[in-house]
Amino acid sequence: MAQEQPSPSIEVPAVPAGAFGPKVPSCGYLVEEVKGGVYWVTEGGYQCAFVVCENEVIAIDAPPTLGGLVTRAIRDVTDKPITHVIYSHYHGDHIGTANQFPDDAVRIGQQETYTLLVELKDPARKPPDVTFKDAHRLEVGGQVLELVYKGNNHAPGNSFIYMPQHKVLMLVDVIYPGWVPFANIAMSKHIPGFMEHHDHTLEFDFETMITGHLNRLGTREDVLAQREYMHDIRDAAQHALELTEVKREMSRDLVGQENIYVYFKTMYDAASAEAAQPVIEKWRPRLGGVDTFAVNHTFIMYQSLRLDLNREPYVLFFPPTDNTAVGSEPHDHAHDHAH
Repeated sequence: MAQEQPSPSIEVPAVPAGAFGPKVPSCGYLVEEVKGGVYWVTEGGYQCAFVVCENEVIAIDAPPTLGGLVTRAIRDVTDKPITHVIYSHYHGDHIGTANQFPDDAVRIGQQETYTLLVELKDPARKPPDVTFKDAHRLEVGGQVLELVYKGNNHAPGNSFIYMPQHKVLMLVDVIYPGWVPFANIAMSKHIPGFMEHHDHTLEFDFETMITGHLNRLGTREDVLAQREYMHDIRDAAQHALELTEVKREMSRDLVGQENIYVYFKTMYDAASAEAAQPVIEKWRPRLGGVDTFAVNHTFIMYQSLRLDLNREPYVLFFPPTDNTAVGSEPHDHAHDHAH
């Protein structure tokens, strides 16, 4: 018999102590009161919430990773009926099992969320009954929830859910307490809006934050730390743009230009990797996942600077080689700048 070959070892980067949250019990979920009847639920990777009122319950999101455990967690706390369901945004990984809630519960979401859910026709994600454009105030059984939309960010319609009586704020898929954002800058649809939402978050008077992911709650300090990290990523991406001319020549010499995608990817990867190194060194002791995603974040931000913000230096994939090209000056041919 052929002898089984040992699998290559994988070096797993250390995780800073501040990234860890409470341990999830063997039942598969943790439910804890944040403050004043506001509860959060997590299985370690996703989070949702609910609010206990005088005679009813308001549910917020229902991730498929928790499934029916969301209702079970609510029933661990109260037998009051679930009368309202709030959608943070339209993504299935956060509201994909909202059909576990009563059909007659009033569903609330931002207008963009409604439009997208109507278009997607997913029976598990019933479009909201009540919609809003910029803001909606919900007062139920002694509890107040303010829903606020500040524009496109991680996804169209992704909204703040603020509980001012308890200084609790919920915003999903933007802040990752103790960690850097997930891949592709949290799979965000609009990177400039994602960046702006750090400042929008800090405009709220909150003490505790429910963020939709990972296994601990967030604080203002977490928002400030991630904002600083993302600004460093933006600076790194700008540097990657400036490195592109050199990496383009390296890529051409290394892999040629016949396979255009390999040529492009080699150039992008080299520029992003070099530019991200100072960010990795700075943030490795402070945030989990830096080694895993900082280069990816730099690449995504690099593309956002090009596509969304039209930043210079412009990237020239195939610069002219003929110094007599019409409309060009010989001095410009060796550079990626467009002036």
